[in-house]
Amino acid sequence: MRSEPLQIEAGLRWYALRSKVNRERDVERRLIDLGLEVFLPWMRARRRIGSRFHWILAPLFPGYVFCRLDMIISGKAARYSPGVKDFLTFGARVAEVGEDIIQTLRERCPGGIAQIDPVNVKTGDTVRINEGPFSGLEAVFEQLLKGSERVAVLLEILGRQTRLVLPSETIVKA
Repeated sequence: MRSEPLQIEAGLRWYALRSKVNRERDVERRLIDLGLEVFLPWMRARRRIGSRFHWILAPLFPGYVFCRLDMIISGKAARYSPGVKDFLTFGARVAEVGEDIIQTLRERCPGGIAQIDPVNVKTGDTVRINEGPFSGLEAVFEQLLKGSERVAVLLEILGRQTRLVLPSETIVKA
């Protein structure tokens, strides 16, 4: 099987580099050490560690790091950096990421951390609880609490509505 050589163009452009599993931060550091402009957006995620849930930072695009470089000058150094698998390609063409896309991502990621609203419901909407002792039950959404990490819902228990405060990730719109 004969493979075509990659088609590259001169000039500073944004590219997506595929990284090895959980090596995004190492790739980011290495590319910065090479003097390249790098963008690695993060998001807050809730993960189970042991028997408890903890907030952690996880890459917004797992396995990818955005880098602005000139392929002719720095392409080889970036491609063969430790932790890098390769550039994102489509056939024999290295995929470019538009400047407007990177700018939009930066606007939505103040401090490099994406601001994602996990709850897309309004007061009075019916939601389903998907975690904990009330898993599977339906409740009425009351309000989003401080920091949008917790929500208040009203659950029908013994003929009356009882207010519950839950982590925002534990509910979904019914």
